[in-house]
Amino acid sequence: MADSADRSCDVLIVSSSDKMSNFITKVIPDIVYGAVEVRSSSAMARRELVSRDYDVIIVNIPLADEAATDLAIDISTTHSAGVILVSPADICEDVKERVADYGIMVIPKPVNRALVARAIRFMCAIRDKYKKVEKKAQTLEEKMDEIRIVNRAKLILIETEHMSEDDAHRYIGKQAMDRGVSRGVISQEIISLRKASG
Repeated sequence: MADSADRSCDVLIVSSSDKMSNFITKVIPDIVYGAVEVRSSSAMARRELVSRDYDVIIVNIPLADEAATDLAIDISTTHSAGVILVSPADICEDVKERVADYGIMVIPKPVNRALVARAIRFMCAIRDKYKKVEKKAQTLEEKMDEIRIVNRAKLILIETEHMSEDDAHRYIGKQAMDRGVSRGVISQEIISLRKASG
């Protein structure tokens, strides 16, 4: 996988079968650089997901304490992880139909090592792209927040110091440059001083 050494992909395996867990765990080191955890029940997996995020979650059908498809759908709708279901061949088409609208990948048993490796690699790549989009969205939101704060500070300078909008803009920019901080920091100080003065 290109640039796989730079990519961290944490995997959670949920399986009541030790044989299946061991099989998948042996496949993963070749293709994933990250943590691999195994939980033997839906309840244990749910507890794990309260405190930690994973990039890929593999659920083996059946589980002892809950329908594996229900767990997979719930994870898919409440977490950003990619979800893979490992299904008995005789119900595989029904499982695919049930989870088709949730972006869950279904692999039939008996599982093939190469197929499992491709599925995990694919989900890691999708998750990696999602993280990049998420980071861009967060950066954009931070920029929008700074613009809102700067605009509020400019209005204060216009009202209290009788500056023009251009002068207020230049004043904030110069203060930020002189002090080596962002325009948002200067603007927040102006807003805070206004609040303090009543």
